[in-house]
Amino acid sequence: MSIEHIEKKEEEVNYNANEFVISKKWESFRTEEYKEYRANWAKYPKERYTSHFPLNLDIETTDLCNLKCPMCARTIKDADKSEHEVKSRYIDKEAYMNIIDQAVEHGVKAVKLQYLGEPLLHKDVVFQVEYAKKKGVLDVMFNTNAVLLTPELSAQLLEAGLDKIFISFDAVNPKLYEQQRVGTTIGKVIDNIYEFIKIRDKFYPQTHIRLSMVVYDDPIWKQQFEAMKVMWGDLVDSLGYGVFNERHADLKHEYEKVEGFACEQLFQRMFLKCNGNVTVCCVDGDDEYVVGNWKEQKLIDIWHSPKYKEIRKLHAQGDYDKIAMCRKCFLPDLYKKTYQDK
Repeated sequence: MSIEHIEKKEEEVNYNANEFVISKKWESFRTEEYKEYRANWAKYPKERYTSHFPLNLDIETTDLCNLKCPMCARTIKDADKSEHEVKSRYIDKEAYMNIIDQAVEHGVKAVKLQYLGEPLLHKDVVFQVEYAKKKGVLDVMFNTNAVLLTPELSAQLLEAGLDKIFISFDAVNPKLYEQQRVGTTIGKVIDNIYEFIKIRDKFYPQTHIRLSMVVYDDPIWKQQFEAMKVMWGDLVDSLGYGVFNERHADLKHEYEKVEGFACEQLFQRMFLKCNGNVTVCCVDGDDEYVVGNWKEQKLIDIWHSPKYKEIRKLHAQGDYDKIAMCRKCFLPDLYKKTYQDK
């Protein structure tokens, strides 16, 4: 691996999330309840503990995106479909409010307003942030490519109470950037990010800003990450990277079992797709392991459903390989390289 380990905050846990921390000023605005929730984010997976309700809901408010990034699962999926087969959906306002109301009733701590789509394409994105915050959700966040992050929208999102924004910024070199973020230009995105930073710094210092990069096993990507540290280092709160894992040519390829692995996401979060499906992890872009449908069932019932209990049980007892989807997942192999091969 040509990118050395930068810093993995203990409370982050997740195996493919590497973070270079610059400022923790935003943490001074967080409550004790927030700190407890972040402690549990690490604690529950380690103890294989199933809480009453997930700490976090990942809500795919739309599956539409304005870019065609080559490393994105959405781009890869859509490449195999004809134009009329590529359907774009949105979660409407009433359905979204129902999701948040249920989640808050059962003690949810965080919501992430995104899965494979671009959340800023949803016309209700400001309302979505505002409604979750008014209902008492501690941590409201999303990932974005920042193409649509205009100064006007930035001000509205910050005023609505956005807690964290994770911005994909996949190269400092303009040519490499446009190779990775197909459909936009680096200059436009830099301007949008900088305007967001200026508004945040002046009025909303509690909002956490992180820029993230997808890196590959090539020295050029270490150079790009180091350049990103120079470019943004005194402006944002953290910089992160995730190592790209190419889909195996044989989509049915199964990895060798890694002893000691259990997927942390099973004990932290639940994924609500805009098509209604509820899945258990961030790599299940094909909805291979569906545990319920949020349009038809109560969220609390899905979280405690027999199928969800079964996969958590198998992971907890070291038998994750009995699940077909998990045998094809690269995360156990990454876990082994990160923790066991050192």
